[in-house]
Amino acid sequence: MRVRGAAIGALLALVSACSSATHDAGGGPIMVVDAHGAPLPGAFLTLLAESENPSARPQTYTSSELKAQTSDTQGMIRADLDDGFWESDHNYHFRVHLRGYEDVTMSVSKDLFPPILRIEMRRLEPEPGPSPKAAGQAARPR
Repeated sequence: MRVRGAAIGALLALVSACSSATHDAGGGPIMVVDAHGAPLPGAFLTLLAESENPSARPQTYTSSELKAQTSDTQGMIRADLDDGFWESDHNYHFRVHLRGYEDVTMSVSKDLFPPILRIEMRRLEPEPGPSPKAAGQAARPR
């Protein structure tokens, strides 16, 4: 009987530990890639709070927040998304920015958030006009 009680207690402890380990507060990791699927390091995630206009005031970040909200060499962002959770629609709202790429603004359901959210960034098109090489050749006297 003692062994059975100990086994039941150990099983309950294991089940509660597994369920708490699989629950991720604030969404899950985000992978930022280019059109070819290559990881993009240096992309920055901005959480969009429901109660305020994000462009209304500058945001200050701690060094740990900057690290968590910036994609690493594998393109992974592991930030807690709770500050971007809107009670009105039960979605996480955020924007991903990387110089040279179009910003991506997303709203993802808390209930349907995938184990790893993959975001594909598109390169910005160059401005139309003369190329820097052509402009340099035209400016040189002959």
